[in-house]
Amino acid sequence: MFRMRAVVPTLAAALAAAAVPAQERRVPFWPDAVPEAIHAAVDGQAALESVRALGRFHRVHGSPGFAAAAEWVRDEALKAGLSDATVEHFPSDGTTRYSHFRSYLGWDGREGRLDEVSPRAQPVTRFPELPVALADYSQDADVTAELVDVGAGTSAKDYEGREVRGRIVLASGALPRVHQLAVEERGALGILSDFPNQTTAWSGDDPDLVRWGHLSPYQTKNRFAFMLSKRQSREYRARLAASERITLHAFVRGEMKAATLDVVSATIPGTDPSAGEVVLTAHLCHQSAGANDNASGSAAILEVARTLSRAIASGAIPKPRLAIRFLWTPEIAGSQVWLSRHPDVAARIVGGIHMDMVGTLLAITHSTFHLSKTAASTPHVLDDVGQAFFDEVVTASAQHAERGGYGYKGFVTPGASRDVFLGDVRPVEMGSDHEVFEAAGWSVPMLYFHDWPDVTIHTSKDQPENLDATKLGRVAYLGAGIAYTLAALPDSEAPKLLALTRSAAEKDLAGARLRRALSADAREGSLAVRESVAVAEAKLASIEKRWPSTASAVREAGARIRGEAAVVPAAPAGDARVPVRNPEIRGPLGVYYYDHFGEALAAKGVSEASLPKVPALETGNAEVLEYEALNLADGKRSISEIRDILSGRYAPAPLTFVAAHFERWAAAGIVSWKPAMPASRGAIPADQGKTRGSSRP
Repeated sequence: MFRMRAVVPTLAAALAAAAVPAQERRVPFWPDAVPEAIHAAVDGQAALESVRALGRFHRVHGSPGFAAAAEWVRDEALKAGLSDATVEHFPSDGTTRYSHFRSYLGWDGREGRLDEVSPRAQPVTRFPELPVALADYSQDADVTAELVDVGAGTSAKDYEGREVRGRIVLASGALPRVHQLAVEERGALGILSDFPNQTTAWSGDDPDLVRWGHLSPYQTKNRFAFMLSKRQSREYRARLAASERITLHAFVRGEMKAATLDVVSATIPGTDPSAGEVVLTAHLCHQSAGANDNASGSAAILEVARTLSRAIASGAIPKPRLAIRFLWTPEIAGSQVWLSRHPDVAARIVGGIHMDMVGTLLAITHSTFHLSKTAASTPHVLDDVGQAFFDEVVTASAQHAERGGYGYKGFVTPGASRDVFLGDVRPVEMGSDHEVFEAAGWSVPMLYFHDWPDVTIHTSKDQPENLDATKLGRVAYLGAGIAYTLAALPDSEAPKLLALTRSAAEKDLAGARLRRALSADAREGSLAVRESVAVAEAKLASIEKRWPSTASAVREAGARIRGEAAVVPAAPAGDARVPVRNPEIRGPLGVYYYDHFGEALAAKGVSEASLPKVPALETGNAEVLEYEALNLADGKRSISEIRDILSGRYAPAPLTFVAAHFERWAAAGIVSWKPAMPASRGAIPADQGKTRGSSRP
């Protein structure tokens, strides 16, 4: 159960009795008393109540609703004993830059009414009664006009033979593009939309979902967009196809204006201010209720803060050596802003966890939990710490569901579910704030907790009733255990963590050998082995940096692993150009609504049509490979070397794919070229490891 209960033995007593063999421990690198103490302080029901509280706010970036939610989180962090909890306000005015990212405007949406005037006088939708009824960044309007169907509304062909000037358009395409073509270029007055901004295998099954929509936060001439369900839009389309003349009245009170991007920050101080920090992040934004996305992540890291604060205050666990920082941000943009304004703190962050959608169960939303590892460009022992705690929760929940009892009684919150914890551990995935932290310029290794798919994401039905206190409690335990390990594991226990990492490396290496054996291309197979060794070395180095007492053992383990390194046959042809990332680019190129690549091309007067086309990939995740390619552009590696690293650590990537991206980035000034360096083994060199992965405290 997750309610507070009697204090377990202190860590000092646990360490004194630590003769128990490591394999009998629930978590290999901790005496059982430590995870038990963390578990005892977790309250899954309290986390669910936090979701309910946050769900009351319509939490759009730079809006009064977001500001109110941030104040609520700060107050709760203060109540939890995090005495430095504060809300930081950063200008969001359309011009202020945070590294390369240009901020956008805020939005104050107050009222929206859409009514059918004729032939059927009836209300259609209301905002804020239905928080997703009015698209973000809609502005003042009071118009009565006919409705015209323009299909997707995203290409000129959609408007051929249709007069839209002075009318309201019904469209199913991306709102900013529809607004540009219909309103800005052709004189339409506004938009009705059923645009599905997230799709899953279940998309379209529920015709009454209303999607959350967004106009551009950079377009100061925005009119309005009302969001409809599929059922509503289909009915209107059928009536228009039957030659009905439908007249609507749209009334909106909303304003785009300079605002602030607000970030809540709080810490559990460490005993050694020079040792660095561990960070837990969650984006606080999204529509009301936005329960799983992402009141759940925000509530979960708040519960981590409460949990660790309780356990430390009770004496059940000691204060951590490293500080543990909690950040609640506007998604992606807030992380970019905070890191840009706190580069000194960013440089001290050892690693962390980002939580985005962590509270639902399969039976309700069809989603399962995923723990995504750190990016392959920032390998870190975090992966092995995360796997250990994940395995513990999976084992305990399964045995409890099947037989009752077992460790910590299956991590079940009284009155909530007793289901098996469904999830997996997988390679890095894109989609949230961890992208910012791990991107070139910041290079902070992060684990990413997320549920996917979720059929309610970004809709009117993402409600607290879909969430489960047991699931939230389990996730809070995972986050607390992993963060506390990185912040507080004593040197005396570090050898057990090293042994775990060596074991994990051997498993990964076995998989790489299998890939080599099955590969039709001997070179690609050898790259998989070589890069498996390189990743293992970087993870071992991260242990040595955090726990210097392991230096001798790390060197020994590293020597053994290096002995497995493969000799990679020479490539038949290469690309010796060495790209250098523009130092002003710190973080990802896309920051929420912002597209730096597109803006940079426009500033240079370069047409994207004139640039090389990026070939499609037959295998692998193109988005991840593109992201990682730029991360690896350190001015030391050639395009061929970057390609080899990507191929070895992810999946074979054609040289043309990598080269095309760099040529496009060069045209935009995102990278430049320098003379090629002498050929190297292609793995991350030692000084590159001096990002957070292998050289932080």
